[in-house]
Amino acid sequence: MKKKFFHTIIVEELTKKTINHNKLSQITGINRGTLSSVLNSNSAKLPSIDHLDKITQALGYREGWFYDHYIEEYFQGHTHHWKKLKPLLYRCIELNFSEKIEKILNWLTEDDSQISQIFNLAEQWYAEGERHALLLFYETVIKNEKNRHSERTILSHYRVFLLNSAGTDFESKLRAAIKFEPFYDELDLNYRLDALFKLINIYFIHRDWQKMYKYCAEMRVLATKAYEQRLHMQQKKNGDRIFITERHLVVYYAHSFLMEGLIADEQGDYAKSLSYIKHYNNLDWFEGLDETGRKEVEKIHNIAIANELSLHLLMGNTSKLSEYLQFLEQHPPEILPGMVTVLQAANKHDFSLDHIYPKLLQHLEYIESATHLKNNYYDNANTMDMLEKLYRQLAVYHFRQANYSEGIEYMSKCLAIANQINKKSEFTEYPELLKVLKEWSLLMQRHKES
Repeated sequence: MKKKFFHTIIVEELTKKTINHNKLSQITGINRGTLSSVLNSNSAKLPSIDHLDKITQALGYREGWFYDHYIEEYFQGHTHHWKKLKPLLYRCIELNFSEKIEKILNWLTEDDSQISQIFNLAEQWYAEGERHALLLFYETVIKNEKNRHSERTILSHYRVFLLNSAGTDFESKLRAAIKFEPFYDELDLNYRLDALFKLINIYFIHRDWQKMYKYCAEMRVLATKAYEQRLHMQQKKNGDRIFITERHLVVYYAHSFLMEGLIADEQGDYAKSLSYIKHYNNLDWFEGLDETGRKEVEKIHNIAIANELSLHLLMGNTSKLSEYLQFLEQHPPEILPGMVTVLQAANKHDFSLDHIYPKLLQHLEYIESATHLKNNYYDNANTMDMLEKLYRQLAVYHFRQANYSEGIEYMSKCLAIANQINKKSEFTEYPELLKVLKEWSLLMQRHKES
């Protein structure tokens, strides 16, 4: 069967709808001469994507209805011009046409010289805020780049890692981290700092302390190296041209100590965790702090205060409870981790929170509000992880207080979030809940027998 040309297909559709060139020009606002040049039976010219979309709308078809025909004819009979390809790819991204994007990229990579164009376009759109659809672009570069250690290949691996770990699915984050790890140390220094920051946070959620210690130490060394190099370059009056990182350098330096302290905290070594605080409590000595840097130093200082108070609580020093609650009132972003600490300490040392429970409920209402999510400076994955921990501690607290209906309610919320974020936690990973549930079941059995 003889293949139909693209313009023939459009003309046939126009004929079905009894729309001539004059009427089409009126409906679309496209000049009649322009329409004739692309719809003429002897023409090999393809319309622009903007014009094609207007023609599609005039015919009453869904967006992108002609794209498969357009793509096929373009790659079989036309020289590649990015002036046409770029808007076509962008519209496919907007319309979530993954299969069409993949088809275009596969055709393009038949010419090795197009790989750099694909990468450059992906980087441009990445900077402009486009995200998940660009996975296909970066994966195409990785698959087709002959030099496996080229800068664009390594950077493409990094972009794939960022895009695959952007959500709140814990298992997806872990898979992305494992797949990316062989390449991170080939990144330029600025990207490597950002990569380490993200790897540390992922492995904290998955409680892989060995990898966390390794990456924290490496990030601290790199941050110190970058800091010293920046100071040296600033003395030469051209320091603004180096080390464009996602965060201020002081954040990477402080985060390495902070996260090592959190490892000790999670392992129950509160004295060791306290010893890390002095390394990030006061970073005013950090030279070259701009307004952003000073704000980060203040934020880190507040985290240090919160961590010190929380550790004293976890060690059973209930005299710090009032001071800690007052601090949380003054620093709303710390309310969520603060609530987890307060409840964890109460459950660990078996003291009552009844006298402050109405205030805790107010805090909980704030945590669950859109305002908290908007103003929160923890990323979504860590926020969801902390919220799961909070509901778990609330469940334990209520079971210990014999408030069984409330305990079941919070246990349900806890497990719902664990399922939502794909946190592979079964009841065997909830020793606190198992213990109180066993006590509750024994109590119910005695009550029944009596």
